[in-house]
Amino acid sequence: MNPIDFIHERTEFIPLWERATASVQMLANRPSTDLLYFDSIDIQTQKFFELIRHLLAVKGASDFATLVIKPDPFSYFNFHFGKYPGFIHRAVNTDDDFFQFLLKDPGGSLADSLGSNSEQYVILPLPGDWIFFGDRSWGTGVFYGSKDVMECARDFYPFFIAPPTSFKIAL
Repeated sequence: MNPIDFIHERTEFIPLWERATASVQMLANRPSTDLLYFDSIDIQTQKFFELIRHLLAVKGASDFATLVIKPDPFSYFNFHFGKYPGFIHRAVNTDDDFFQFLLKDPGGSLADSLGSNSEQYVILPLPGDWIFFGDRSWGTGVFYGSKDVMECARDFYPFFIAPPTSFKIAL
């Protein structure tokens, strides 16, 4: 069993963070009709986790990364805890591992668990080209991927919502 842990190495975190932020910037320029919307708290639900696993299986993948991109991973999280606000969920990890890790104390501050203190988060497949972006300040998240992945997600997940009025994707 490989337990989930925070990303400790800058050389592991930076490529994921760069991919995540570039993907979010791309999302900001997409028409709202190209995106699927969800409640950002859905990350903490079983059905959302099943959606992630389903999308991975459709593309023949099994691992995904979850990263917090706000608050700032460098000046806040790494500065205070000496690690990065992200983790890799591998095929050997379970849904319980995922949910427990979202609430894991990063080191003397349970209030800073990823599930508690993540204003903006991203979920990315390893490898793959779809993205979930959640913005808790808006209470909204978006999903984007290739046409076949979008269709698969829409067919599997009954909890997509209409885009909120005035919602803007911004880092």
